[in-house]
Amino acid sequence: MSDESEPRTVYAKSFSKGTTEDAVKQLFSAFGSVRRVRLRREAATNAFRGSVYVEFKKEEEARAAVARPPSNSAGPLTVMMKADYERRKANATSSGGTRDGSETRAGSAATGGGGGSSSQKRPRHRLGTEGAAASPLPPPPPLPSSHGGAAPEPAGRGVHGFSGAEDGVAVRALEEQLRREKEDSQRLYARLAEAQQRASEAANREAAANAKLLAKEVEIGSLKGEITMLRTQGAAQLERQTVAHKARVTELEAALQQLKDKVLLMEREREQRKGSTPANGAAPAPGRRAGGGTGTGAAGEGAGASLDDL
Repeated sequence: MSDESEPRTVYAKSFSKGTTEDAVKQLFSAFGSVRRVRLRREAATNAFRGSVYVEFKKEEEARAAVARPPSNSAGPLTVMMKADYERRKANATSSGGTRDGSETRAGSAATGGGGGSSSQKRPRHRLGTEGAAASPLPPPPPLPSSHGGAAPEPAGRGVHGFSGAEDGVAVRALEEQLRREKEDSQRLYARLAEAQQRASEAANREAAANAKLLAKEVEIGSLKGEITMLRTQGAAQLERQTVAHKARVTELEAALQQLKDKVLLMEREREQRKGSTPANGAAPAPGRRAGGGTGTGAAGEGAGASLDDL
């Protein structure tokens, strides 16, 4: 990866041996757009080291992945910016660490020269960038000795010339860093568990609200059915009452018409009686009504009263 992509690139480790680039890309896609994934392999065997480089499209996406490292089936991953990893790796390399930045204690002091050895062998050390083959350092020239052999290294010095105390400080620093990272992971897991608990409670509340809503909808549907039934019954009853009232009105109208016909007939009879009265104004004969009819006066008066009432 180029230097321009380094601010957008993160280093991540603790992957299983069967990890693929697609799996890594899918895992880190939650933080943003992943441009490239590179699996770090051994130079000699091409075996996967368990660590990767992931290049994002934006720097803030890479820093988000560092701030909230994802997890895989093996647990939480260790994620840091590539520049930070390279710096730690350089410091570890200068103090006798491994290629992934983890310090190791220096070996025991080299044994003294004996048996006429012409030089003292030193362990090989890897150099160079990740993915490139590391060439061993050439052995140092032999030191003169009064016994004709190579002079032993001073006691208490490691293979790179650092004392055991310095290695101990480096190891303790790495252990402290590992402890802090573990505490951060535990805090993140606690926050994740709390968030999951809140999500579960919210889901339960939503389910209860949905159940209440469903019950209300059923109740509303029942009320609507009752209202429809009452409307239907009311319409039928109103129709029956309307038919009965219409029949009654028709009956009353017929009776009223009969009364009107009767009144009209009686008025005609009255007019006829008035027309039959003598023109000279003579009184009617005794025992006859004013209209020329026979009968007592009381009967005539009763008939007149009856007509007046109508």
